[in-house]
Amino acid sequence: MIRTKTIAGSILGLTLLLLGGCVTVQDGPPKQKRDVSQIPDAVPVTHDGKFKDSPYDLNGVTYTPMKSAKGYQEEGTASWYGTKFHGKQTANGEVYDLYGMTAAHKTLPLPSYVKVTNSRNGKSVVLRVNDRGPFHGDRLIDLSYAAAVKLGFANVGVTDVLVEGIDVKSFAAAKSAENTSEEEADDQELYVQLAALKNYHNAQVLRRQISETIGSNIKVVKGNDVPDPYYRVRIGPVQTPEHLEELLDKLDEGNFDVPFLVYEDANAE
Repeated sequence: MIRTKTIAGSILGLTLLLLGGCVTVQDGPPKQKRDVSQIPDAVPVTHDGKFKDSPYDLNGVTYTPMKSAKGYQEEGTASWYGTKFHGKQTANGEVYDLYGMTAAHKTLPLPSYVKVTNSRNGKSVVLRVNDRGPFHGDRLIDLSYAAAVKLGFANVGVTDVLVEGIDVKSFAAAKSAENTSEEEADDQELYVQLAALKNYHNAQVLRRQISETIGSNIKVVKGNDVPDPYYRVRIGPVQTPEHLEELLDKLDEGNFDVPFLVYEDANAE
């Protein structure tokens, strides 16, 4: 398969015909292994801009995207794509990160969010759909490398999955209420994290920018990363599901990067 502007639909051991010669181009995992277990799922946020949902043609087939992911549910085969497309542009105009929690789908609107469950082991992840594909056989969805690892099929390439579309506002409120209930006994507080930056000054600049937009409690947390710490910009603690939904709406209006939820010990300094 030859890709032009979009990057999804990769297959392991992809063979391309280039310049009249047969050249094998390998896609796969990064050389240096990284623990992806701590990478959080995508956090569904409202999107007030234009969705990429116009019909398009590829290889003689016309695809007509849905107007919303709400109510979507389908079972099929999932594959994943990695180093070959890392850092390249997705169909949504974003940059593909093999460690991001994203996915490619032929007809879901861009962007949208889905819950993907591995039918073989019951593991689930929440992903942001920001690309088109996969255009290989009857495959249903193409996942980032990190998502495939978390679902337990990165070493085999494909698996059977259930894909469920997410209604953003309902999901945010329900998830917050569920997590808060589970964590309260452990004296945990919920925060919205915007970024993890190597540069302390940049983290403080972002903190001030968010403060001007949100006007909420925002802090920079120094991590324990070795050898160089990351500085995490966080908003909170979140008080209620309604408070969370309000924060997510304001962040979306301010065009900030997609946030995710983290928990902190309520007694931590």
